[in-house]
Amino acid sequence: MDFVNFVMALSPILVVLVGILGFKQSAKRVSPIALVWTLILAFTYFNVTGASFADNVKALDPLVWKGIKEGLKIVLMVFGAFTILNLLRETGAIDDVKSTIARISDDRRVQLIVIGMMLPIFLEGAAGAGAPAAIAAPFLVALGFDPVTSIAVALLGDATPASWGGAGLTTINGGAALVDAGLSTVSLNAAMVGRFHMFGVLIIPFIMVGMVFGKKGFKGAVPYLCFAGVSTCAVMFFLSNFVGAEVTSMGTGLISMLLSLAYVKLVGVRTPEEFRHHAAAQQRKYSAFRAMSPYIYMLVLLPLVRYGFPAVVPNGFAVMCTFGYIFWVDVVILVCGMLGAATLGVSAKQYRAVCSRTVGNVLPVLITMGSLLIVSYIMQSPTTGMMNLLASDIAAVVGRFYPAAAVLIGSSGAFITGTGLGSNIMFAQMHIDAAASLGMNPITIFAGQNAGASLGNLICPNNTVAACATVDAIGRENEVMKHTLRAFAIVLALYMVLAMLYTCVLFPNYGM
Repeated sequence: MDFVNFVMALSPILVVLVGILGFKQSAKRVSPIALVWTLILAFTYFNVTGASFADNVKALDPLVWKGIKEGLKIVLMVFGAFTILNLLRETGAIDDVKSTIARISDDRRVQLIVIGMMLPIFLEGAAGAGAPAAIAAPFLVALGFDPVTSIAVALLGDATPASWGGAGLTTINGGAALVDAGLSTVSLNAAMVGRFHMFGVLIIPFIMVGMVFGKKGFKGAVPYLCFAGVSTCAVMFFLSNFVGAEVTSMGTGLISMLLSLAYVKLVGVRTPEEFRHHAAAQQRKYSAFRAMSPYIYMLVLLPLVRYGFPAVVPNGFAVMCTFGYIFWVDVVILVCGMLGAATLGVSAKQYRAVCSRTVGNVLPVLITMGSLLIVSYIMQSPTTGMMNLLASDIAAVVGRFYPAAAVLIGSSGAFITGTGLGSNIMFAQMHIDAAASLGMNPITIFAGQNAGASLGNLICPNNTVAACATVDAIGRENEVMKHTLRAFAIVLALYMVLAMLYTCVLFPNYGM
């Protein structure tokens, strides 16, 4: 391992982290600097093919435009989610949303777990593509939670189900290298990664409550938190091991919400007054359905379109992905906003005014998202070899601890690319080769990669910026990342230990 080369390859990530966390600058200011530095490296230090300046321009130009194009798609989703939040604020329906949720449980800790963890798990299976945080964070803000902690909680809620993604896409496509090589099957890949995340969802309710309320937040809530963690853990294990990747995330989220609501109604939660949600005594302006209609439409249309369209249209999934997977999610969210506006009785003029204000809020996000995506594409590019160098150097140093390193590699891949799928595709073959050379099980090693890739979404700057934009918290990314980094470290350590246990002790011959 050449330490200087490793540090230079890592430097674009360091620029982002030091700028946001060290100098407390907004991602909007830091990301263009990181982009310029990455371009300099691509033309000089990491010009690994020795290409001329003109040839380098020709190779990097498509990556720049790809970053801008993909950034636009993310901004479009942010626009749709933020428009809904502004619409609820404009009409006053947001107060009726709060009172509706309070009828289910007036304990703010229960609201936090149901909306912050279980809803994102459902939404990841229904859509993926960043939709969980973009929808859950505004929902939490609507319930009166602080925007920064709302974002951190929503990102943490999406830290486990992203291994399956929309309809199992992340595991199915991301593990294709193992399946094609005859080393594993989709079922085996889904089952093993489920054995990682079942422990993640077991502890995440406790992390969330500690993150938002501190130690005092556990007063009277421990029995419910134990039930929420254990029930979600059991459902995720059963679906991932005995049903399939396609329904694991969506099924886990939906069943867990129903079980949690049943617990609240049948057993109840001891709620100290400081954690009780007090809905203002006022005349309701809208019924529960009308107030929550944009979100209700999303809960119905996202899975309906994702599963229904391919079922009735020949090559339907390919058609949906014509403009990129995220684009159909963007369209559904925009349509739900329009349907919600009509349900709330908002005039076309008022709706246009809300959209105009939202454009002003989210337009600066394009600079950030475009810059960060271009950085990630350049680092992944074979013309620079930066990402492969980072991963291979980590692998070379760790030796027999490679299963734990696979979790870290998966997280770093998602940190840079913004997707678990991208990380899995990028490193699956490397893990196959490493497992063969070390005489280890490739299925358990890839499961560690897959679990780490899902977890990496928690701290990815792209995801943080997008979620901040949905609640008008642009510029506060450093505050969010302070919360998410602590949670990330806890779950990462757990997954690295599990990776070693599964590969070396419990399942060394799994699927072989």
